[in-house]
Amino acid sequence: MNKNQSPQPTDSDKQNQNERGQSIVLITFMLIGLLAFAGIAVDTGFTFARSSQLQAAVDAAALAGVTELTGGGVAQADMRASQFLNANNIPVGTTIIKNGVPITTTMASNSRKTELGETLYSLTVTWPVEHYFLQLVGWDVNNLTKSATAAYFPLADIYASRRVESGVLSTSNQSVFGPRICINYGDPFSPWTSPWAPNQYTYRYRILIPEDYPSDILRVELFDPDSINQDEDTHAVTYSANAHALDPANFPLAPETKTCSSTDQRNPCLIATGEKNLADSGLAELDQVNPFWFVRIDENRGAGSPPGNDGCGSPGSYNTGFNTDTLYELSYYTQNGDGTVTEVTLAQYTGQTGDSRDTDRGAAYPGDHLTDMHWVSPGGTVLYDQPAPVPVDDGSPGDFELDLTQDVPGILVDPNTGNRYIYLNVTALNGATENGFEVWAGPLYPNISSDVNTRNIQVLNAPGSHASQGATVYAMGNLPMNSNVDFPVDIPLIYVGPEMAGQSIFVSLYDTDAGAQPPIIFYFDSLAEEDWSLTFGAGDPDPDGVSGRCLPGSCQTQWVDPSYEIVVPGILDNCDWDNPTQDDCTPFYGGRLMARYIGGSQDTYGWQINVTGLPYLVK
Repeated sequence: MNKNQSPQPTDSDKQNQNERGQSIVLITFMLIGLLAFAGIAVDTGFTFARSSQLQAAVDAAALAGVTELTGGGVAQADMRASQFLNANNIPVGTTIIKNGVPITTTMASNSRKTELGETLYSLTVTWPVEHYFLQLVGWDVNNLTKSATAAYFPLADIYASRRVESGVLSTSNQSVFGPRICINYGDPFSPWTSPWAPNQYTYRYRILIPEDYPSDILRVELFDPDSINQDEDTHAVTYSANAHALDPANFPLAPETKTCSSTDQRNPCLIATGEKNLADSGLAELDQVNPFWFVRIDENRGAGSPPGNDGCGSPGSYNTGFNTDTLYELSYYTQNGDGTVTEVTLAQYTGQTGDSRDTDRGAAYPGDHLTDMHWVSPGGTVLYDQPAPVPVDDGSPGDFELDLTQDVPGILVDPNTGNRYIYLNVTALNGATENGFEVWAGPLYPNISSDVNTRNIQVLNAPGSHASQGATVYAMGNLPMNSNVDFPVDIPLIYVGPEMAGQSIFVSLYDTDAGAQPPIIFYFDSLAEEDWSLTFGAGDPDPDGVSGRCLPGSCQTQWVDPSYEIVVPGILDNCDWDNPTQDDCTPFYGGRLMARYIGGSQDTYGWQINVTGLPYLVK
C-alpha cells in the first residue's frame, strides 16, 4: 500500500462516524429541549410574578374605587381604580402590537348594595403579559385575569330619636309622605316623582341588640302607625311632677283643659303645656319637663281625586281618601353554612287609613285598631290601657314582640361586639298624606301606658321606668324627620369611634324651610364645645371652606349641597402645644356627633349622613 494513501475506513470506523453524527443530532435536540424547558421555567416564573403583581394591583384599585361611589358614582370609581392600576404598572387602556395584532389591557367593573347596607365594588382586569422564550414556539402572550371585590359602608347609622332610650316623644318625630304627593313638603324619596328615588322607596332602620341585653323579649313599638287624625281639639292636660315641684301655682296637680291653636283636622296639633318656660328660665333641663301635649301628628295633604295626583296641595276639608298606607316590616339575617346570609321576614303590619282600604285589606282582626296617638306592638302584648288589639297583617310570619330565644334562629352575630340586629323597613304604599310615626325597641313594660301623653308623664315622673336596656333604633343613612319646635334643640346624630380620627363625615339636610333658622352647630358630646365645635351658616365661607350654600330655612326642595364636611379631631401630629388650635390639638376618644339646630315648628325635612370609613376586601 502506498504510504501516502489513506487507509480505507473499516466497517467499524463507519459505524463510529454514524454514531458521532447521531450524537450531534441528539445533543442538538436535547439542547433545544433544555432551552424549551428553561424557557418554560423562566416564562412561568415571570408569569407567576406578574400574576401576583396583578392581584395586588387589582386589590388596591378596588379598595380605592369603592370609596368613590359615595360622591361620584361608578364613573368616578372606575377612574380612581384606573389611576391605581396605572400607578402599579398595569397599563389599563394601553394597546401593544404583536405580530400585527393589537392587544389591550382591559378592566370591567360593577357595583351594588347588599342587604346589610354595604356598597360593593367589583373589578376584573385582564392583562396581556408577553413571553420571552415561548415566543419561539408561537406563544407570544399570556392573558392574566384577576378580580377583587371591595366593600364600604358609606351611609351612617343615624339615631332615630332624641329620646331613643326612654321612648318619650317631645321635640320631633319621624314622618313619611304618601307616594302621590310632590317632594315640596319635605320627603325627598317617598313621592313617586322624586328625582332621587323614582318609584317606590323604603326607609330602612337597624335595631341594635347589645350583647348584654338583659331580656329574652325585644318588643318593637310603633307610635301612631296610622295616618288618621282625630277631630278632638280640647284635652285635659296633666303636668309633670317636675313642673309641679318647681312651680305649683302654674302647674297644679289637677289636669287643666287646653285647646289646640288650630282646630283644622287636616293639620297637626301640639298643645304647648308651658313647661318649656321652666327650661328657658334655667330651672330645669328641656328633657326634664313635658313641653307639648300631643293631639294630632299627621297632615292631611293631597290634590285632585284621592289618593292624589302626584301634585302639591291640600283637600278643602279633611279627607281620609288621601291618607297614606304605610307598611312596616321586621326582618333579620341568618348566616348560612357557606358563609352567605339570608334575610328572613319576621312580621308585617300596615297602618290604617280610616277608610275602606282598612277593610279591603282583610286584616286578621276586624275593626278599628285605634292606633292614633298610641304606642303599639302589632300582634304583641296588649298594654293595660290600649284601646284595641292591633293585629299583624294576614300572612305575617310573626308579630312585633320577639322572643329572641325562639323567633330568630341563626341570627347573624357581630363577632367583634356580640351585637345582633333586627331590621325595620318603612314604605309608603299609596296616598298623599304625611304620616308621622316613631319607633322604640326594648323589653316589655306592661304597666306603661300606650297613650303617648300618659306615657310621657309616666316616664318623666319615674326616670328609667321605660328603659330600652341598650336596644337602639338607627336609621340607615337617611332619616325622615318632622320638627315640632322653633327653638334650638340638641340632636344626637351618629356615634363616632376613636378610629375615625382624621376622617371626614358628610352631613346634608333636605328641604329645611318653614321656620328653620341658621346657624347649625356640630359638636361631640364627649368634648367641651369651647374646645371643639363647628358652626355652619354663620358666615361665608363655612368652616370647611365652602361658600354659597343655602342656609337653613331657605333650602326648599333642595339638599344642602355640597354636604357639610366635618373632619373628626384627634390627629395631633401638627399640634403646637404652645399655640394650640381646635383642629390640631383636640384629643378624641369617641363620642356622639351632635347638631344644635332650629328645625322650625312642623317643618318636615331629611337628614343624610355619609362617612369615610376604611374600605375592606370581600374577596
